[in-house]
Amino acid sequence: MWLEFMTPDVWNGLVLAVVIVGLALAALRLYRDLSRPTQDTRRLPPTVPRPAPPPRSRRSKRRR
Repeated sequence: MWLEFMTPDVWNGLVLAVVIVGLALAALRLYRDLSRPTQDTRRLPPTVPRPAPPPRSRRSKRRR
């Protein structure tokens, strides 16, 4: 079988390596997110105010 090298020690080492790489990437992403300016106006789309909704009438348009 071609997976004879996959002993429990090798498997544990691979799992540990994946966890360490994932934690390092997560820490890097968190650092980059927290160290950027609060309002980066170059990347945000311009805000357009929404129009006010039409007023609702208290009476129904359909009479009984």
